[in-house]
Amino acid sequence: MGGRTLILIEKGKEPASLLAYRKQKGACYAELPKTVADDLRRQMWEEQRGLCAYCTCKIEKPDMVRIEHYRPRHTGSSRAEADDALLYKNMLAVCHGNSLRKGTSHESTTCDAHKGNQLLAIDLQDKNSIRKIIYTSDGYITSEDPDIKRDVEDTLNLNCHARSLPENRKIVLQKAKSQIAKQCQRKGAGNDTYKALCSKLYRRYTEQKQLEPYCGIVIAWLEKKLKKI
Repeated sequence: MGGRTLILIEKGKEPASLLAYRKQKGACYAELPKTVADDLRRQMWEEQRGLCAYCTCKIEKPDMVRIEHYRPRHTGSSRAEADDALLYKNMLAVCHGNSLRKGTSHESTTCDAHKGNQLLAIDLQDKNSIRKIIYTSDGYITSEDPDIKRDVEDTLNLNCHARSLPENRKIVLQKAKSQIAKQCQRKGAGNDTYKALCSKLYRRYTEQKQLEPYCGIVIAWLEKKLKKI
């Protein structure tokens, strides 16, 4: 299966509090005021529909958001990297990737907690980049692009069984298929009905942005189905 997997991040205008802080002399992310951090968490949580930018699990509320920098803050000591740390377009809302559980090994963490300061090839704000990701029918995530394959499988550890990520995706896909099948039975089985139901669900995710945890695998499946119908 191919298509959209990780959610496309469409960022709005940065919070006014961040802009004001960034203009202050000596402003740096390490000393970011709590009020600004809270504004960032709240706005990114809303923009991403409460989903982690990487694994797309549900982040229950804004104060549970971990502020992630797409371009890491600590790959070196250049001034450019310091400036990037306060750029809103460089920030993502992510989960804690299983890192809050005491005694969790690195192999059992995901997302930013597993990524550390590594640079990513995939750009979550670019549709073409996201479309290089592939799902398998049993919930695994991969890519034919070697750099993006390394991103999702190794750097972000998005096939982590400690968090049941493949299993969760598979369940979500099976549920979507079952719901469409049941609706077809009620409305009367037929190719036109099936296509209409698939199109409706696809629009719900991609146009109306009514995103749900792990829905990327459903979007990928729908794209493949709609091309064949």
